[in-house]
Amino acid sequence: MSDLDGGLGRGKRAGIALVDERSILTLASGFIRRYQYTLNPYSGCRFACEYCYARSFAPTPAKRDTWGDWASAKQNAATLITKACQDGTLRSGDTVYMSSATDPYQPAEHRLGLTRSVLLAILAAGVQPRLTIQTRSPIVTRDIDLLQQFDHIRVNVSVTTDSERARLVPQASAPAIGVRLRALRALREAGVPIGVAVSPMLPMDDVETFAHTIAGLEAAEYVSQYMQPRSRTFAAGTRPATLRMAREDGWGLRQYATARATIQRVLGPSRQLREGDEGFAPAD
Repeated sequence: MSDLDGGLGRGKRAGIALVDERSILTLASGFIRRYQYTLNPYSGCRFACEYCYARSFAPTPAKRDTWGDWASAKQNAATLITKACQDGTLRSGDTVYMSSATDPYQPAEHRLGLTRSVLLAILAAGVQPRLTIQTRSPIVTRDIDLLQQFDHIRVNVSVTTDSERARLVPQASAPAIGVRLRALRALREAGVPIGVAVSPMLPMDDVETFAHTIAGLEAAEYVSQYMQPRSRTFAAGTRPATLRMAREDGWGLRQYATARATIQRVLGPSRQLREGDEGFAPAD
């Protein structure tokens, strides 16, 4: 194992360890049980979204407590996926979710190109899985040339609110909302099917305008979820600062339901705003 940046904490140069893994595909279960495999090129995530359920999967209590301050890159990911394609573990038509426990386009991907190497390896092997990519990062647009070569693909981008003020409380290290919307437009214009994940939906400034904005993206999928409260048994969940902001904004389940109804009205009857796991189905 090596560390490229000396392991410095958030606000300094982000440390990321390089590790070798024994496998890269994991049988899917739980929230994404409709998939056959999950594919995580990284573990940990530097975007540090406070509510991220992946915090619960961190290997130690210390890593759960410091979620967002660390990440590891599975440097042999391309080799592992090539082997999976060659030995028949991964076949054309298999459903794959990338990623379930990290963002495949987190900051380190800009220089490491690990996710890009995985996509290249799958294409080089001649395998065509039904691939869903989940991200909040504009780095995904770098790989449009590869994404266009997949027969069955959808790139879901998380757009949790129209408010930068609301975004900054739980997602201070994640890309701005406008940047995510531009990435979605670039993907759509390039012919790559997209999904808009308003998940979890944070307080909104202007739901009507937001609804028209995302409707104009003509996404293949739309999904929303409410903020999940934290529990003792599940390390993920919305933390006190965001819950306090929501209370101050008068944002609760009733307001969420009203916002959902507004978005659905704008989307129209031919496009459903799905909720929860219904909106994270495999790519067509």
